Order: sequence, then structure tokens, then C-alpha cells
Amino acid sequence: MERGARKGLGARSRREADGSFLPLRGRGSGRGSRDTVRPVTEDAIRQSLSRRVADTLLGARESWTRRMFELANSMRADGGGPVYDLSLGNPSLEPPEQWKEAVRTQLADSAPGRHRYMTNAGFPEVRAFIAGREAQRYQIPLEAEDVTMTVGAAGALNVLFRAVLNPDDEVMVPAPYFSEYDHYAANVGAVLRPIPTTEDFELNVDELVGAVTERTRILLLNSPNNPTGAVYGEDSLRALASGLRGLRERGQRVLVVEDTPYRDVVHDGSHVSSMLEHYEDTVLITSHSKDLGLAGERIGYLVISPRAHARVPLRRATSFCNRVLGFVNAPALMQRALPHVLGHPDGTVDVGIYADNCKRMADTLRELGFSLRDPKAGFFLFPGLPEAMRTAEGGDIALTEALREARCVVVPGTAFGRPNFLRLSMCVNPETVDGAIAAFKHVCP
Repeated sequence: MERGARKGLGARSRREADGSFLPLRGRGSGRGSRDTVRPVTEDAIRQSLSRRVADTLLGARESWTRRMFELANSMRADGGGPVYDLSLGNPSLEPPEQWKEAVRTQLADSAPGRHRYMTNAGFPEVRAFIAGREAQRYQIPLEAEDVTMTVGAAGALNVLFRAVLNPDDEVMVPAPYFSEYDHYAANVGAVLRPIPTTEDFELNVDELVGAVTERTRILLLNSPNNPTGAVYGEDSLRALASGLRGLRERGQRVLVVEDTPYRDVVHDGSHVSSMLEHYEDTVLITSHSKDLGLAGERIGYLVISPRAHARVPLRRATSFCNRVLGFVNAPALMQRALPHVLGHPDGTVDVGIYADNCKRMADTLRELGFSLRDPKAGFFLFPGLPEAMRTAEGGDIALTEALREARCVVVPGTAFGRPNFLRLSMCVNPETVDGAIAAFKHVCP
């Protein structure tokens, strides 16, 4: 333990999460190379960029995860050996063969107009397929018009935020949370307001309901959760729905937005409950970046509850915002391919591989004194640091740099609103898991 703590407490690693951490330094393209990019002054940045973007970049708040991912890429070119990159949730499994066949079939179709514009909400036949699939999953009556096809879940969140939020409105989110939510809210001048979960990362329903103010417009839920892997149970969702209805009766209406790209990456294949089943004013958002291994293809959608009080205007607003935000529409080829993949019994990836990676790493971390729940879904682990490392100077950031020196790249829990934790992405090949385990054992003997 002392060795690991000592390695993590050099002068460079005692830096805070304010932008001075290692990944922001310039790096050359190879071992021994010199930086070729001239330094840019703060004044030049502020003169060239918007105030909000300049403040974000200068404060190094643009994205810890992306910064660490880019750092790993630069390390691969430095000649120092293998890099064990656990930074980004970038699925290692290839898309299913059904997807490849569906794309080939679509490309071979010579009918005119296959790749032209369509209505901004997407192809009607694809939206009808999605509506039918989601209606069956959650036992609710959905129509094609309740579905808007989007450029991934991130596109859907930005579309919905643009549709319903005003400047200074609040978006409540249980913490820990996906760090990009801060930026999505800021895009429309809204404010993200984190509400801590329990020690086991379960919803603290009473605290969530009690924290609602007149400025609270959206409650954003992410289950299964990134970064913790927690799955919010049906009892918690029922209690939350009851509390929100009580607020509505007093004139405070809150829209629940569910971000659910990991709902089909559950290790035991069990059903993930949704607020669509329990609360009227709900919009579900998902993508197929994770369950189909299509992160780079950017295909997702949002589903408006048939019981939402603003169902019809929300339909129109999401289609409109899809256009004016510049997405215009989800990719035509990906839309057409989806029904052929999702409607096939083998149209999925083997999430058991991710589950095995998580278990192997979790077992090792517990042996080294880290604390963490049994992973249930997704491909992230969120271990708490051993006590000695929590009290050491630098905490999760110091340990992140110590691991980097051992060629293992992780993201500090600070990035997700929970210091003294790490987030590890386990959607990697087995060799990367082996190397990461060795790095942890070297740094935390």
C-alpha cells in the first residue's frame, strides 16, 4: 500500500481537477519528440471562443473521460509498450452478423430515394417498429408518433433539453452521474443539480422528491448507471412516481427523462424497470451504441409516454429540435437496418464477455482493498479507494496518475461527482484486463 501511495504522490500528481492534471499538458507524437504546437494564451482563447466554451476549456471541464482516452491514444505512440486503456466506454465487441447483413442488404437496394431526407423524426415504418417493440417491453400503448429517431442517446438528450428547458431551469440527477450531462444542460443555459444516492448507489427517493424546487423541470435517471453499474429497482421507481405525483397535485410538475443505453447489457439478462411503467410524465431515451456495438454509428431514439400531459406538443418539439440543432435526422442507413437486427433472435452481442471482465477485475480489486458492489449491468466498475489511499494527498487523481505510469489508463471518480473512486471501463479484450490487473497489483501491492 505504501508503495502505491508513494508512487501516486509526486509533485505532478498532487494537482487538483481544475485543469492542471497531466492530460492537459502538451505531448509530442512519439518517444523523445518535442511539442510542435505553440502555447496559446488565456487572452487569445477568450477572444476566439464563446465565454462558456472558453471557461470550460480553461477550467479543464470539457471531459475527463475523453481527456484520458486521448491520453491513452498518445501513449500508444510513445514506444513505451502496451497501454491498458480502461477509460472510455467504447465497446470492444463487433456488431452482430445480422447488422452487417442488414447493412449489405440496404446498400444493395437500388430503389431511388433510399438515402435522401425523410421527416425529421425518422422513417415512419422504423418509428412504428420501435413503438411496437417498446410497447411490448413495457406493456403500454405506443404509437409511431411517440418515437423520434436521433443521433444516439446524446443527440436525444440534447434534443429534449432544447425542447423543454429554459435558461436557469434545473435538471436534477442522482450522483454519481455521467459527466457529459453537465454540458448538455449548459448547452441550453440550464443547471445540472446532483443529488447524492445512498452509499450503495441506490436512489434516495425522499431526498430527490424533497429537493424539487420551482426551478426543477427535469429529473434525469440513468439506469443501469454509468459509472456505478447500479440498476434502480422497481420498488424505488414506484416510490419515486408516488412522490412526484404528490408534487404534481401541489402544482409542481416534473418530467422524468430516462437515459437507458445499458438496459440490454444486464449480466443476468433480467428486465430493467422503467418509469414508463409507473409515471405518466416520462420520456425514455436509448441508443444501440452498447448493446449492438454501434457507438460510432450514432443511432438512438426517444420515446414519449402515451400518458404524458404534453404528449402532442412534445412530439412536434422533438422533431423540430432535431432539425434546428443541426442533426436534421438520424442516419438513414442505420434507421433502416435496425428492425432487421432487433427483430432477429441473434441480433445482439454476447454481454457475457463484459460480465466476465467485470467479475475478474472486481475480484482482484477486492483483494487489493478496494470496495465495490457486485456488478449487475453495463461494463463499468466504480470501486472505492482503500482507506489509506483516500486519506493520502491526491486521492483518486493521484492514483489515476500512478496507474498511468504503469501504462493503465482509468478515469478518477472526481469526474462523476464522487472523489475517492475510480471508473473502469471493462468493454475491452481479455489481454487488456490482464495488463490492467498487473498494473493495479504493481501500484497497490
